[in-house]
This record gives sequence, structure tokens and C-alpha cells, in this order.
Amino acid sequence: MSAENKSFFSEKEFIIRSGQHTRAFKISSKVQWFLFGMLLSVSCWSAYSYQQYSVTGRIISYQEKKLDETRSAYVDLMSDFVTVHKNISTVMDNLNKEKDPNAEEMEDYLKKAEVIEGKIKRIASQEGWIDEEDLSKKNALKDAILRRDMAIEEKKLLEEKVANLEATISSLENFELDILKKVEHLTIKDMEKVRNSINAVNNELKKRGKYFNPLANSKKDNKGGVFVPDTLADYSNEKLIAQTQATFEAVDNRAYYQEAMKRVPLGKPVWTYWLTSPFGKRSDPFNTKSAVHKGVDLAAAKGNKIKTMAEGKVSEAKVMTGYGNVIEIDHGNGFKTKYAHLNKMYVKQGDRVLQGQAIGEVGSTGRSTGPHLHYEVIYEGVNVDPMAFIRAN
Repeated sequence: MSAENKSFFSEKEFIIRSGQHTRAFKISSKVQWFLFGMLLSVSCWSAYSYQQYSVTGRIISYQEKKLDETRSAYVDLMSDFVTVHKNISTVMDNLNKEKDPNAEEMEDYLKKAEVIEGKIKRIASQEGWIDEEDLSKKNALKDAILRRDMAIEEKKLLEEKVANLEATISSLENFELDILKKVEHLTIKDMEKVRNSINAVNNELKKRGKYFNPLANSKKDNKGGVFVPDTLADYSNEKLIAQTQATFEAVDNRAYYQEAMKRVPLGKPVWTYWLTSPFGKRSDPFNTKSAVHKGVDLAAAKGNKIKTMAEGKVSEAKVMTGYGNVIEIDHGNGFKTKYAHLNKMYVKQGDRVLQGQAIGEVGSTGRSTGPHLHYEVIYEGVNVDPMAFIRAN
């Protein structure tokens, strides 16, 4: 085979038949190369054009996406600006009310913000791609979110305050509980002293067939009971309620005791003394015969003040045979006291006297061997030993 036969683009003969005519023509190898080159160029150009079209489509799609994102960001920015503008307006209103000296600067800023807002709106309307309704909705949504966040923060703050208040209340309740316990303890301790005094007095009264109950004698109008404030109903701390009731009960009982003991002559009627003649049987100082002594003789310097140990009313203030100047006081609750041989009397019949009030002076009037106070204590008409009342205090 020759080299010419081996070439793909060797000279070829083409026969065209048309009816009875037959025509033959030849195409040289050069023409064949030219046609092949043309065909190859058209194929390359078609492939390149398709590739460029595909890339351009992706670029346009990407740019459109970025444009949409930009528009959305612009709308959000516009919404944020309007929200901030509203907040600034609110601040300005508050500043105007409070007459802040920086209000003028804030007004200038507000005016500039309004100008900027107007320009943004004009640009948006000219471009034609900002939806006013959508912008309003976004503004309303952002405002609602802002209010929600503020409400959440306020709720958190309130919850913290409530927790702090509850802790404070608990601490105060514990403190109040301790105070109530101490008050109850001191009150009971004070009442124990009073009860001991009353027991000492009753030991003497029992010898005469008598008994003194201070609580029974103090409730004059048959009304009373433990004072318990109605505000306790508002408490949920049962321990505190129980302690409060116990404390008020103790204080109430102490008040009854105090009221009753104001009329019980406990204590010494003269500041300094020495007992020269006890209560009961004795030898008479004038005739040495056996006699009954209804009181006690308390020797003291002439002129020393004599005080009544309980409040009451002066039932007698006069000169009596044997007693000299004598004062008798009715203390109520069945108790009376008598003071004899006085040098001076400071009160008269019918006077009201207070506990610890000076009523006269030590003297030696009447049937007396020297300055002293003859002191008697009478309970329900029966004379009892005054020393039990003097020592009971």
C-alpha cells in the first residue's frame, strides 16, 4: 500500500446520479482538511458558548441571592433604626419632663435622626424594593421582642427581690421567735418571784384560815383573756404563732399579777429599822403582863419617812387612844394596813395614795416608850404577821 492510500484525507471521487445523468467530481485532501478544521472550530465554539452560558447563569443566581440578602439586611437595619428612634423619642419625652440640662443636645440628635430616616425612606421608595408593610411588621415584631426581653428581665429581677424578701422574712421571723422566747422567759421568771412572795404571804394567811389568789381578785369586770393580735392569722409560721400565743399569755398573766400586787402591801414601810416587838403574844412594855400584839414594832429614828407599800385609800387619819397619831389605809382585795405612833401625818381621811408614797413620819405619840412604828397588816378583817409581808418583797 502506498503512502497516498494510507492518508485519511487522500483525494476522493464522488459520483452524483441525477436521472439518466451521472456526474463525478473529486475533492482534494486540502479541501478535506479545511472542512474538518471548520467543523472542529464550530464544535469548540459551541462547547465554549455552552460553558459560558452555564457559568453566567450560576453567577446571576448567586448575585440575585446576595441581592436578596442585602435587601433583607437593609430592611432589618431600617427596622432597628426605627426602633432606636422610638426609644430615643421616649427618652426625650422623659428628659423633657425632668428638664434635663442635656435635653438640647438630645433634641439636635433626634432631628438629625429624623432627617436620616427620611432620606432612607426616600431612597427605599425610589428603588421600589422596600415593602412598607413588611417594614412595619418587622418594626412591630422587634418592638414586641424588645418588650418581651424587658419583661423577662423585670421578671427575673422581681423573682430575685421576692427571694431576698422571703429570706429576710424568714430571718426576721427567727429573730422575732428568739425575742418572744426571751420575753416569755423573763416574764415567767418575774412571775415566779411574785408567786414566791405570794406563797410566803399565803403561808401566814393559812395559819389564820385565809388564802389570797391575786388573779381571782384582779379581774374586776369579769372580762379579759389572753390578748392575741388578729394579725397572727396572716402568718404561716405555726411555730411563731404558737410562741406568740405563749408569750402573750405569759405577759397577760404578769399584767394581772402586777395589777393585783399593786394592792398587796409587800415590803418594809421604813427604810431602816430593827424589830423591837414581834407579832402575837408578848409581855406588855408598861406592866409586863401577857398581852396580844396585833402588829410589829419597828424602831427607827424620829422623823424617818413612812411609806405605804401598796396603793389604796386612806380610811382613817386621826389620833386614837394608845395609838397616838394613826393612819389606816384600805388597799382593796381584802387588805388593810395601819401605822401608829406617828410624829406627823402627811395625808387625811379620803385621800388616794400610791405605792411607795410617803404618808407620815416615825414618832412616839400615844402609848409608846420611844420612837418607833407600830405596823399592822389586816386581811379580810383578820390581823396577820406583818413580817411575812415585809420579808416577802
